[in-house]
Parts: sequence; C-alpha cells; structure tokens
Amino acid sequence: MNEIYLVRHGETDANRNYVVQGRMDNPLNAFGKSQAFETGKYFAKHNMKFDLVISSPLKRAFETARIINQAMMTNKPIIVHQDLIERNFGDYDGQKINDEYADLIRHGKIPNMELNPVLEKRIVSALKDICRQYPNKKLLIVTHSHVIKAMLVNLVEGFDYASFLFNCSINHLSYKSRKFTSIEHNINPFEEKKL
Repeated sequence: MNEIYLVRHGETDANRNYVVQGRMDNPLNAFGKSQAFETGKYFAKHNMKFDLVISSPLKRAFETARIINQAMMTNKPIIVHQDLIERNFGDYDGQKINDEYADLIRHGKIPNMELNPVLEKRIVSALKDICRQYPNKKLLIVTHSHVIKAMLVNLVEGFDYASFLFNCSINHLSYKSRKFTSIEHNINPFEEKKL
C-alpha cells in the first residue's frame, strides 16, 4: 500500500489577486513561503516521515516542496514529475476569477481548456505510475489545486472542481490493490488537527 499526501503549493500573488494561473510559472510570495514553512513544521510536529518528496515542475510547487523539506529537516531530494503540472486553463489563463468561473469549470466550457476527463485520466495515470515505481512508500507530493481536485472529485462525495482548497492544504489518499481511497481532504495545517 502507498500512502499519498497531496499538498497544494503555497500562495502566489496570482492566488492573492484571484487570477487563474494554470501553467504560468509564478513564484511563491512571502506569505506562500511562510505557509510552506509552517506546513513542514506541522508534519514534523506530528512525526510525519516521508520516503519520497515529489513535485510538479512549476516553481511554486517545487519551492513549496523545498521549504517543507527544509522545515522538516529531512533534505530529501525532490523528484520532479512532469505530469503533475497544473491544468491548462486555456483562454482563462491569466484572467480574474469572476462569478461565472465556477460554472464554466464544472461544465468544461472554457475554450482550449484541458477537459475534466482528460485531466483526470492524466493525474490518475501519473499517480498510478508513481505508486508502481515506488511501491509501499509514504509519498509527499506537492502540486496544484486542479491536480488534487482531479482525484477528489471521484473519491469525495459532493466535491467538485469549484470546491475550495486552501493553499498548502493536505489531502491524504491511500493506494491499495490498484484503488485510490480518500482518507482526509483539505486539511488546513494552520488549524490544529492531528493527522
């Protein structure tokens, strides 16, 4: 069995300003760096030890993984997996989130956007590939909102692509007998809660 902890990256200026960033390669802002550090401290406080740290190739995720690693004082090498990159939001990339955004996302109505079934297939395939490559490991995977949502929409009742995920939220899955299960989702490490 694999234990998988999917962590959303820390805050960027685009997040703060409600801008869809998709494949834009934005860095963390100062608050995002502090979120990542506190997330690492949270894991350390609860004696969480990971066999591997894996990241999306985008700098906001990689930087979050590096800071969490540093805060946990483990300094494990970070493995970059290209298929953990954020969704392509097509014509909405770089646009302000507005009132119609949630419905457009739910129904895949944004021109040139990576459609929900395509995204889900990519992410499930990537996570299965990682679990096959590293069986029976506890994995910390730092990635993006819609990468995590691509898993949760099929594992958590009532969860959809318009559901909110905190920056640095922790989402705990297991993978056993070729099946994913959600243990807990959208844990806010800044509110005291034992994993």
